[in-house]
Order: sequence, then structure tokens, then C-alpha cells
Amino acid sequence: MRRIASHDTARQGNSVSGSILFADAEAFARQVCDSVLGATFAPDGGDFRAAIRFNLVGCSGAAHLRITPGVLTRPGRPCDGPHFLVLVLRENGHLTVGETGRPLSPNSVVVIGGDIEFSLALSAGTAGACELDVLQVAGAEPPALAKASGVVVTTSAALADYILGLADLVQPEGGEIGPCQRDIPIFDYIGAAIRDYLAGEDGEDASRPDHGLYQRIKGFIAQNVKNPALGADLLARTFAISKRKLYSIFYDNRASLHETVMTARLEAARREIEAGGQKVASVILDHGFSNPSTFYRNYKRHFGRVPRA
Repeated sequence: MRRIASHDTARQGNSVSGSILFADAEAFARQVCDSVLGATFAPDGGDFRAAIRFNLVGCSGAAHLRITPGVLTRPGRPCDGPHFLVLVLRENGHLTVGETGRPLSPNSVVVIGGDIEFSLALSAGTAGACELDVLQVAGAEPPALAKASGVVVTTSAALADYILGLADLVQPEGGEIGPCQRDIPIFDYIGAAIRDYLAGEDGEDASRPDHGLYQRIKGFIAQNVKNPALGADLLARTFAISKRKLYSIFYDNRASLHETVMTARLEAARREIEAGGQKVASVILDHGFSNPSTFYRNYKRHFGRVPRA
């Protein structure tokens, strides 16, 4: 049995990035959980699969996991110097810190002090696997952690979208990242965003940075819901900004790019379905949904019912 199905890594200065596929829980525990995440993982059942994309820069790091359901446990690590952890869930989960447990929903962002021990039970998504992003951010903990016994949980889709958008820039599918992306101080941006969010820094919409550009981008999204390429790449090119800047604009306006595009497509599709004259299957495809089950699931989540012609 092959312990590692695929392995691709690259090193540049103090940065190491890569992507690895695992078919064996022991190899995953030794080479990823212990050495990269500083954690252990106990899978549910015997059929284990895991895929990880990661980027390590000095004492900071980010890892995206797609993994068999199970429990991730991380002991406190005061010896690593000042740092805090960020967990972003794509599926449901259950977090336990000390004697306290709490359920977590998709898009939950968990900020944990670096010396706090925790365990996270991960539930399977629709495809039977779990998706989780784990980030270690070097530097002083956000002051809000001290007031919350070292753990803060938010359900902000805007914050989750912003963090994942930045982390994706330096977690390549094929291992090596480009020189421009390598120079982005990704963990500084993420750390600042979390500190600002937890500090409750907010204001009126019109006074937020780039609010006018944010409104123009939203207008473009509403007018292009039938474009299958509608997403971060197209929007960044259209408005001549970087993807980092794009995600930052949505974050500053307390919005999620992914949710904004999804909502615009769903609402446009609903109008056409309720107007009649077209088959529902055609409307689904016309509005950028290649998988009907994805459309129906999100439609019911958004409108509380299945579509009716």
C-alpha cells in the first residue's frame, strides 16, 4: 500500500510550499500533523484519504486540508514564540477547549491563542470529506483573546472569505508559488485583519475605504450572473486590481465575495424561474451552476424552499 500518493514541494529562502496526497493515516500523522501542524489526527473509520496544500514562512504557516472525517487535536505550544492560530471551517465541526465544547457551522472562523490546547471534530461534507484551513500567525495575540479565555469564534462569511482568499494566493496546487506572490506579506495581512475585526473596528458604509468601488463591483456582478467565468480572476482583471485588493475591498465592507456572487446568481435565477417560459434545468445552467444539486442546496438555504416555476 502506498503511504504517499503524490508529493510536490518547493523551497525559496525561508518559505516552503507544497501539496501532498496521503492514503495512509500514520504517514499523514507523522509528516503533516506532527511536523507541519504540531497536532495529532484520529480518523473516523479505516478508509483514510487526505490532501494538503501548505505554505510555511518562518514561524507562520497556512495549510488547507481535505481529509477523512476525524478529530484534530493540538496541544498548546508556548515554546514557538508569540503566535495565534486561525481555523476556518468549510463544513460543520465541534470544538472542545478544556471542558467546554461548542458546535461550529461552515464559514466559522476560530481564533485561538498559541498556548491553548484544543480538539476539533470534523464532520463530512456532501462529498464525504472535510475541508479545513489551519493558519499559524506569528506575532502578538489579538487583545480580544485575553478577554475571551484564549478562544474567539465568529461566523463572519466576510472574514472567512478574506482569509481564505489571501491564503489561496500562497498555497499552490502544484507546489511552487510565483515570485510576486512569494513577496506578499500574507500573514501580516491576515493578522491585521483579525485584530481589526476582533477589535470591532467598524463604521458607516459610506465612510469605509473603497466603498464606491465595492458598489461598482457589485453592480458588475449583478449584470454578469450568466457569465460562467464570473469570479475573483475576472473581477480583478476587469477593475485592474489584484485579487488581494479585491478580497480586501469586500472584507472592508463586511461582505463575502463568494456569497455576493452566489446570491446574485440565485436571485437572478429565481426571477427567471418564477417568470416561467424556461425549463428549470436550463435556468440553472445559464446562471453558472454546473451541478444541479449545488444549485438546489444553496437555493433552499437562501430562500427557505425549493424553486417553484
